[in-house]
Amino acid sequence: MRPILVTGINRSGTTWVGQTLAQAPGVALIYEPFSPRHRPGILRAATPAWFTYVSDAPPEGLAADVQRMLQFRYSYSAEISSLRSPRDAGRMVRDAARFARWRRARLRPLVKDPIAVLAAPWLAREFGMQVVVTIRHPAAYASSMRRLGWTHDFSGFLAQPGLVDDLVPALRGDIEAMAARPGDILDQAGLLWNVIHTVIDGYRRDHPDWIFVRHEDLSAAPVAAFRDIAGRVGLDFTPEVQAYVADTTSPGNPAEAGRGVVHELRRDSGAAARTWHDRLTPDEVARVRARTEAVASAFYTDDEWRPAD
Repeated sequence: MRPILVTGINRSGTTWVGQTLAQAPGVALIYEPFSPRHRPGILRAATPAWFTYVSDAPPEGLAADVQRMLQFRYSYSAEISSLRSPRDAGRMVRDAARFARWRRARLRPLVKDPIAVLAAPWLAREFGMQVVVTIRHPAAYASSMRRLGWTHDFSGFLAQPGLVDDLVPALRGDIEAMAARPGDILDQAGLLWNVIHTVIDGYRRDHPDWIFVRHEDLSAAPVAAFRDIAGRVGLDFTPEVQAYVADTTSPGNPAEAGRGVVHELRRDSGAAARTWHDRLTPDEVARVRARTEAVASAFYTDDEWRPAD
């Protein structure tokens, strides 16, 4: 009954992996509790920074609040003080009822949260979490960020004590420069990919028991890949789960999400993995590669940068 953490950089398939594994019997999905926008009834602790770093000396009370969340103990007092609308009140009723139901059923918590990627070692050590880390091609990541118009404020990395010096000291100059004068979305995405995947590459060395899965490998053979992940974290890959994977990844589904849609889980996974070839020009791909190559070469070969046939 160890909790499961599905993490990795945003736009790398954490929602896809988390939602799919949550189809297995006995699992309850907790969605992005480390996001600065999370509901305090679910996790009482405030997490104001994107990509929260938790060192060996976590903020006071954080461990107790995470433990409470993993036990599905809803915090009415924290949530009530944050209510601003009838919609908030309705969400409180829904979330509290879910936690109560999951606690009674003794379900296994599965935390899906890319914002927790820099806190993963602490979560694994403190709570025995089994960790699944998703990885995505830098060009595909940059393409996805531009499609949504998402940017990143790099000053948040500098504001978190120890983050840069502990995790990515060689990238301090790049981070400071981007924080002072943000580049365009492709430049920001390339640097953010470098930061997070420098850390993930270290995880691969330091935590060989964790599960690391590339988005592209999941897309190419989703049933086999999800069966393997489920087995490694001790979940039953039932016929119903297999049918869910086949249905949500089949060639009959669209390759692209609709305009402005953040998460579209029913996709032609094979075609979706190649959409960046159409979204980015050769020059843009070259820009992304130039910024990320030093780190990306640990994850992707030369052939995986070439246009699809």
